Amino acid sequence: MPRRRQWMTPFIKQCFVTSGVTLNMLTHGFMYGFNTGLFAQLRKTKEIQLDLELESWLASSTSLSFIVGSLFSSIFMDRFGRRPAFIIASATMIISWLIFIAAKSFTALLVAKIFQGFSAGVESTTGYILVGEYVSPNHRASFLASFQPVMLFGDFLTHGLSSICDWRNVAIILAFLSIPGLALIVFSPESPSFLAKIGKHDQCKKVFYWLRGLNENNEVEMLIKTNLPSKQNAINNDKINGYKKVIHKLSLIGTFFKKREVRISLFIMVHMQLINLFSGSILYDIYTVDIHTAVFGTDKDQYMYLIVMYLDIVRILSSIFSVFLTQKMRRRSMLLSLVGLNILMYLLLGIYVLCKNHNLLPFDHISIGIILYGFNYFSLAAGSVSLPNIVAGEIFPLANRSACGMICNITFSLYMFVNIKNVPYIFSGAGVSGVFFMNAALLSYALGMTMYTLPETKDKTLLEIENILRGCPIADDDETMINLKEHNETNF
Repeated sequence: MPRRRQWMTPFIKQCFVTSGVTLNMLTHGFMYGFNTGLFAQLRKTKEIQLDLELESWLASSTSLSFIVGSLFSSIFMDRFGRRPAFIIASATMIISWLIFIAAKSFTALLVAKIFQGFSAGVESTTGYILVGEYVSPNHRASFLASFQPVMLFGDFLTHGLSSICDWRNVAIILAFLSIPGLALIVFSPESPSFLAKIGKHDQCKKVFYWLRGLNENNEVEMLIKTNLPSKQNAINNDKINGYKKVIHKLSLIGTFFKKREVRISLFIMVHMQLINLFSGSILYDIYTVDIHTAVFGTDKDQYMYLIVMYLDIVRILSSIFSVFLTQKMRRRSMLLSLVGLNILMYLLLGIYVLCKNHNLLPFDHISIGIILYGFNYFSLAAGSVSLPNIVAGEIFPLANRSACGMICNITFSLYMFVNIKNVPYIFSGAGVSGVFFMNAALLSYALGMTMYTLPETKDKTLLEIENILRGCPIADDDETMINLKEHNETNF
């Protein structure tokens, strides 16, 4: 027994509960990587007839259901808990793979993609909150930083399976690989923060001490003390009738957008989400065949999956490298250099494809496209995709973090829907080179706006960042508590 207690340290327990979230993030990589093999194989076999319009709907439908999932999770997890919301999302993802296995029509494929988007929306909103509330502060950044490499590995694994298996067999394998994530979440405890919020203080302490040990006792006491007003305010809110409650909520929305720190942080993240989306990470996953055909030519089809797997490896290693890079470089310097490299690679790829199409190249070889692609993947994985996620965890004001996060997710989903839905038509009209030039222009705009408004956040506390955005510090601790009580009262 003593040996068992010595082995089951708080860190091991935190690894256990966060592994369920991490394995479910792996299924996000499955979701995006599955499109490549599905579209490529259906174009050849014609098993299910798909035209340009239907393909664009399949690719973009996850964006719309992602919004529904984000809204659902924000409401559901505040009332019923983080863990039940995550269990529903994980089970929904498994169901989507079962629908793919049995699919014999476009409608079935569309329903499966809608289920996947809903699941991803719930998990994206809930996963970061769960890990943040489970894990000790000194381990929190490392666990959160592991999400992106894990998702990229899921993408890489799906591409590898698609190169050797039929898409239905790939769906069977991915369904089985999605089960462990659900099992781990089922056997994990509820978040201590949620237990404190609903007034289960004894259970909150029990779970907190199991996860963290006794060395962080001050945090659980402050957690319970901070959430004491929440229970009383919830009782007071129940006494307000329906009409007055609606008026009260509408007034709170107006107050929310009047806050300077909210407006600036949302402005920054709206443009950083532009950088995230138009960096090419999602575009390359969904329209891999079209882009690679333009860059490498139709005579290189036998190397297609090898090139895809090579680029996946580059992206995984680059995302791991970004974890160490953020410890050394300042956020603004990292943003300017890596997003600038992303823009440069877009321009070079656009010029290369344009010259290739018009036979203007004095020399051509497959290695030229591979090198340009490699630098592009490095820049997007190490900077354009990782930095928006890092800044999102630092820039939002504490009192309104959940609302800002929800708005941020919805904005990203709308961006993704509009982009993915219209890219096939841009391919037809302006070609792949036109898409490269368009993305370079959008990245340039978003980078300029972000550099103008984003303060340096490295090595600053969240309160210091919030004070910079607000333009003045909070006067004293009493005012901080007043703001916190107002937030607990509104639950906005």
